[in-house]
Amino acid sequence: MLNIVKIQNHKLLVAPQGINKIAALKNKIEIPMQHVLGASIDTGILNDSKGLRAPGTSLPGYWAGSFKKDGEESFFNIKRENKPVVIQLKNEKYTRLVLGVDKPEDIVDLINNNIN
Repeated sequence: MLNIVKIQNHKLLVAPQGINKIAALKNKIEIPMQHVLGASIDTGILNDSKGLRAPGTSLPGYWAGSFKKDGEESFFNIKRENKPVVIQLKNEKYTRLVLGVDKPEDIVDLINNNIN
């Protein structure tokens, strides 16, 4: 498991797990739910250019950390074999989070069912 995602006190909480904390250079990300636009599964996003890594890790089949492209910053913590959960944000440092999680469909439903 790469990340634990939950909603607590009207905040989206993302916690990279194990060695992924070091690779992603993040212990956790907290986003107020009013800044979450929605979540989806996008299997094609891993084939797209991620942009400039700053800072983070990019190894064949694994992306972790911040990536900047076309004036936007995204946070990735995912391996190629994972089904990508993409969380769109507004008024935050990141415009999207691209995450590997257990039960991705359940996480997408959890987020979309808790949007204000």
